[in-house]
Amino acid sequence: MKRCLQLLVLAAGVALGAAGPEVVFQSDFNSPEEAGRWSSGKAFYDPAGGRNGTGGVRFHVDDSKDSQLISIRIDPDEVRGRAVVLEGWMKAEKVGKPRLSYLGPKLMMGLNFGDNISANPDQVKELGTYDWKKFSVYYRMPQSLNSITLCIGLQAATGTVWIDDVKLTRVPLPAPVKLDTIGKSPVQKETQFRGVMSGHDLSEAAFRELRDVWNANLMRFQISRGNGDHTTEAGFREIIRRNLERLDRTIPLARKYGVKLLIDMHVGPGTSLNALLSNQLSWDPKMQQLLTDIWREIAAKYKDEPAIWGYDLLNEPREENYVYSPDGGLDWNRLAEKIGKAIREVDPEKPIIVESAGWGSPAAFEYLQPINVPNVVYSFHFYTPGEYTHQGVHNRPSNIVYPGVIGKKEYNRDELEKIMQPVIDFQKKYNVPIYVGEFGVARWAPNSQQWLDDVISIFEKYGWDWTYHAFREYDGWDAEIGSDRNDTTRIGDTPNRRVLLKYMKKNRR
Repeated sequence: MKRCLQLLVLAAGVALGAAGPEVVFQSDFNSPEEAGRWSSGKAFYDPAGGRNGTGGVRFHVDDSKDSQLISIRIDPDEVRGRAVVLEGWMKAEKVGKPRLSYLGPKLMMGLNFGDNISANPDQVKELGTYDWKKFSVYYRMPQSLNSITLCIGLQAATGTVWIDDVKLTRVPLPAPVKLDTIGKSPVQKETQFRGVMSGHDLSEAAFRELRDVWNANLMRFQISRGNGDHTTEAGFREIIRRNLERLDRTIPLARKYGVKLLIDMHVGPGTSLNALLSNQLSWDPKMQQLLTDIWREIAAKYKDEPAIWGYDLLNEPREENYVYSPDGGLDWNRLAEKIGKAIREVDPEKPIIVESAGWGSPAAFEYLQPINVPNVVYSFHFYTPGEYTHQGVHNRPSNIVYPGVIGKKEYNRDELEKIMQPVIDFQKKYNVPIYVGEFGVARWAPNSQQWLDDVISIFEKYGWDWTYHAFREYDGWDAEIGSDRNDTTRIGDTPNRRVLLKYMKKNRR
């Protein structure tokens, strides 16, 4: 990868009309000169190696410790602040399995954002032998982008790969936001909702505990997959039916104990879920329409229910493999607006919660655009730095201390607030409310109570509403269990719960 990022040649950008995708760069490799625009391109040029018998580039590796990569640099001004798609055609012969999942055939964007922050999005990996296939990479470029390099080839894997017709395009922009439509309410001055994510305990005793001990006034109620099948319409509708029955049993308790409920779509139809339950969007228009229809139905059912605070459209949406098509699926910004307008057809008032793409991250607020729907709350999740908050989870290293140097970077309260700066800027620019739907830390993380206090103090500084992840769900996040990883006894009073209760007491006002 280092070699790929070191071999740089500046590429000229070519922009087409704004009606469709705008081509920033393309290379058909039909001549040695075309291939030569890439670093070391002539060394890999194959005059008959393209997918139509014309020119292409060929990469062959005999030793899995070696790589053959070429690269070309793009002017960052051509893509800064825009969503882009990198696409290219590949053919492979006997490509072996690399030692790491991100190695192998490479269609990658090398991105640098300054302050030692970088990203390297690349295509879904396919190994073995196959004929020409089209691959793509989708990414939203923040304003902080410093440099972008396209890199192709075969990295640390044996075999042969041919690549042809590489193209980088800008995805068309959504319609400009109408500030008079979204409303210009004042920036939040004081937090109104402090609560928890729902877990496995929705009993009356649990709600009494949340009111009398925690002083919580909001619960983010998860519509979760369980063991259901979310890949078909029938399966997804069954998941919704089962969860809404559970919600209906919960609403009387929420009313009785003064805890508002936020409906959280924790799984979407046809989405791909990873181990942490973020949703890689389905690009099937039928699946996206199903999600839209389901939300319209949910809003029609609960629009007059005072215990329901609002609708969280989709948990941690992701867009990595999106490819724009005029008749295809929508990227998250467009899909969120479509769903929001469908909800407003039946419920003009309850808040709609839109999370940022990219796992609901603060960084994704750099390219999030408000949707043209009134009364929308914008949301992010916070688990930074992940090496600390998720230590010991899924076999990650443990004994990482906060505050301190984590991954060669100093983390403290000031640094955490700096990471949230895109959200702060977004709030000030558009005068919209912010809600932190999830945040948490492994209970065994050294000094976890300090991390909790630091992040909540930042939320409170800007008046953001928040819900802790989670109340009596996975024992690793359970603030009622002590710091001994091997002891899951719920003891109630812990340093982490004391921090949460310190801030939730403010709900009494």
